Amino acid sequence: MPAANDDHPSLLWIAIPSVLLVSGYFIRKWYLARRLRVHGIGKGAPGFQTNVRKIRVPPEIMERIRRGEEVTPEEITAASARMEAEEREGGTPAPPAKKPQPVVETLSEQEPVNEWLPQGITAPKKRAKGKKK
Repeated sequence: MPAANDDHPSLLWIAIPSVLLVSGYFIRKWYLARRLRVHGIGKGAPGFQTNVRKIRVPPEIMERIRRGEEVTPEEITAASARMEAEEREGGTPAPPAKKPQPVVETLSEQEPVNEWLPQGITAPKKRAKGKKK
């Protein structure tokens, strides 16, 4: 008489894949919760900050930042506090006088934006007409 085990598939073929699927589901759920707890929403992105208060910065500090100079946070907070104190006293600081910039370029003197690329790549292609049958 043949053994009964040979006719039926082993229970391991049913148990192991189901255990792997269920454990994978719970491991993924745990990993996503941990990642959210550790990094938070947006905390992992470079240059992205949460819970940051916007402050008004004096024009002279803004000019220094635009020129690319190094401005320390202490300078910014001191200038911001000084600006707020002046506003509380009633005297609003006068913005610095800006010199008008003369327009030197004209339309005929403008250089192409991508002069190192071939014209066929930068210019949009015209749509070809369909073939007639």
